[in-house]
Amino acid sequence: MFRHSYHPIVLTIIGLAVLGLLVNLVTRPGALITQLLVTIGIVVVMIFAFKRFIIPWLMKRQGASPGMHAQRAQVRKAPVSFSNKKKEKRKKTTRPLVKRQSNVKLTVIEGKKNKKKNRALF
Repeated sequence: MFRHSYHPIVLTIIGLAVLGLLVNLVTRPGALITQLLVTIGIVVVMIFAFKRFIIPWLMKRQGASPGMHAQRAQVRKAPVSFSNKKKEKRKKTTRPLVKRQSNVKLTVIEGKKNKKKNRALF
């Protein structure tokens, strides 16, 4: 069973499209095949253009290029000498742990704590 119901306008458009395809199949089968091949060709060209041009353009606008990850991986793989590791360990300093204190004063409001809520009003 279908869990989703479709809007009547969408069902009408789909029904008319199927009816049009059937009429074309009966009256002009050669034209129908040509029309389907042209439609498939246009869709393939649009998908190719989208993947080839639009997605990289959007990625550049966000600040990341497709080859950027590979460049970062090469930088990370650079060999580190033993003397550099010792210098890095000496440069690190530990900061004292500072606890944050809030200035918010919380007060308790006295009231009827045993009163049951009327669930029918919600």
